[in-house]
Amino acid sequence: MDDTHASAKKGTLSGRSWSGKFNYPDTKSLLNLNDRIFSLERFKEKRWCYMGIIHPDIIFGCAVVHLGYISSAFAFGFDRQEGKMMNHSLVFPPLGQVRYDRNPETGICSYKSLRGSLILTHDKKHDKKSIDVSFYLPAKSLKADIEIIEPDGGISPMHFLMPMANNASAFTTKIAGLNARGKIIVNNKKFDLAPENTFAVFDWTNGFYPRQTVWNWACCAGLAADGTRIGFNFSSGVYENGLLENTVWINGTPLKQGGILFTYDAKNPEQPWQIKSKDGLIHLTFKPEGIRRANDNLGVIKSKFIQPCGSFEGSIKTKDNLDFHLLCVGGVVEEHFAKW
Repeated sequence: MDDTHASAKKGTLSGRSWSGKFNYPDTKSLLNLNDRIFSLERFKEKRWCYMGIIHPDIIFGCAVVHLGYISSAFAFGFDRQEGKMMNHSLVFPPLGQVRYDRNPETGICSYKSLRGSLILTHDKKHDKKSIDVSFYLPAKSLKADIEIIEPDGGISPMHFLMPMANNASAFTTKIAGLNARGKIIVNNKKFDLAPENTFAVFDWTNGFYPRQTVWNWACCAGLAADGTRIGFNFSSGVYENGLLENTVWINGTPLKQGGILFTYDAKNPEQPWQIKSKDGLIHLTFKPEGIRRANDNLGVIKSKFIQPCGSFEGSIKTKDNLDFHLLCVGGVVEEHFAKW
């Protein structure tokens, strides 16, 4: 699958999507990045890698974020049985704690400090990804040792090279519907993860975004009512000036989607969210179980978000009239305002 648009920046196409392998050394040439140490572009560049785990008893997520002039890392585990959220979130200058390799298929994205560590590894040689988390504040211990694997039958990532404002570009890789095995420990409670009932999502992004950005996001991975492996990645508010990243995976095959509408009560985000496609093929209700929140104001940057964890129900139809019903498929939704 390859979809190329005509807009160009300095001779490089800035509107293109494809599935399968990345097949580039890194994203520098795709983004026309001047990464000299004193280049202003280094301070405008945004990079993040997010991995999420969906299990009947726990929803887990973690990310390393590098904004050039400031960095952050977070990891959370939501105990679905007890309704408890454990969250670690740090914001700090990029003074050696963060590593972010610019290739979604190889290298490492990591944060390390006296507070703890978060290491996301992409091992192309052995075709797997891994998560190693260790945060250990008193009464707030959160650890994870997880291997991300392809499901039986495989799965294809989607890559998007997005046109952005002011002749800029952004690149992102998305996968929803991987499997996982390993363990997560929240304080002294251990969650054992088996591929049969543990699903994973992957979001790797590198690019140039407007100084002020507002978006909605939703992702899920699991099994439809008939046992079909299903996952999706939807967003609204950030890429509408060109190519959209909205994708549904059916048994590992990505199907690109059009515009997505998010309807919810921002003042009461614990109430159900409605997520529908503009073409009428997707009708989903998201039921929150727990919520992460943040409202950070550091002057040069501001970040305010709500991110409920929970489950989706509803229907997803394909353009060739296949119809998949979701009864209780885990995932997350998000509202995020960023001044960065």
